[in-house]
Amino acid sequence: MWFGIVYFGSLLTLLWQGFYTFDDFTMSVTPELTLANIRALFNPANYDIIVRTLTMAVAVTIASAILAFPMAWYMARYTSGKMKAFFYIAVMLPMWASYIVKAYAWTLLLAKDGVAQWFLQHLGLEPLLTAFLTLPRWAAIRCQLPAGALSGVSLYLVAVHDPPGAGGA
Repeated sequence: MWFGIVYFGSLLTLLWQGFYTFDDFTMSVTPELTLANIRALFNPANYDIIVRTLTMAVAVTIASAILAFPMAWYMARYTSGKMKAFFYIAVMLPMWASYIVKAYAWTLLLAKDGVAQWFLQHLGLEPLLTAFLTLPRWAAIRCQLPAGALSGVSLYLVAVHDPPGAGGA
């Protein structure tokens, strides 16, 4: 229910902002209500764009339903055990793709020879990164804290910068 409230609230906010005025000189939106944006949307020059957008949305919705409903029915009725897990992963994996890409990108950025290291070297701030990465580990060892006591960011940076088995400090 809360998801629907947030979703429809966002849509209503977007619709409300569609009535605001856009100042071409300052390139900013001013909260003066007008129908100019709605008139511009239904300009005859935009009809082709609106029709193509709606056609694509309907086609994708129908294609998704044609693929998803038989697969969901088969999963619910005929699969069990490992096969059900396989189908579940096959359905959920595309939703994880953006997370996996972000994690890989952060790994490349924060790696020992990554962009952050290169940038900080050229600014002469490499000791700052070294301190940020080694002090949480030193404090945990010195105070004999469990590994879970490290902050999440520091632990992630340490794991990316000095992966296990890489011979780091």
